Amino acid sequence: ERDRADRFFRSEDSHSYLVSHAMVRNVLSRYADITPCDWKFSQGAHGRPEIDSARQTHLRFNLTHTNGLAACIVTCDDPCGIDAEQVNARNNPLGVAERMFSTTELEQLKQYEGDDFLEYFYERWTLREAYVKARGIGISFPTRQLCFDVTQDNVTVKFDSEIDDREEDWDFRLIRPDSGHIVALALHDSTGIKKQVRINHFSFDN
Repeated sequence: ERDRADRFFRSEDSHSYLVSHAMVRNVLSRYADITPCDWKFSQGAHGRPEIDSARQTHLRFNLTHTNGLAACIVTCDDPCGIDAEQVNARNNPLGVAERMFSTTELEQLKQYEGDDFLEYFYERWTLREAYVKARGIGISFPTRQLCFDVTQDNVTVKFDSEIDDREEDWDFRLIRPDSGHIVALALHDSTGIKKQVRINHFSFDN
């Protein structure tokens, strides 16, 4: 981790990497009798970090960081994914949506402008990223075959018939930690019992 942090060209990126990985280690140690420096990790087939199996822990986790924010999610046993984005204007978001969003979502997105456009775009983008990360699959996954419906109190998903998954096995959440960021959670659970999500905020000095 230190070697990788040293390879970043920008000091801000190195700092963000170090902070987010230090946070993961400290958070995991709240749930197991392992000191932060003693956690060992391995990588899945598509590069997803996992707790080394030698630890025989039931914990699962996922990590994300973007400009101004780092976040992680920890669950007991069940796959989970998290993605965070800073809500700001970016180059050609409509082009990204044409590649990643369903036809229904794309048509809905085109009806918005300004802040509402960005809000809709980043909600659907982060939800997709969280789902893909939770499943531990690569970027080649056909995210156009997912369609998210977001209301004030609920997030649901519809899969095209080609997707080998069940909609009822997934619980999605959107969190606004501040006015400038969106965080999406994807939680897998085949029991049908909605998970309780506990949110903790951390602050790190530069």
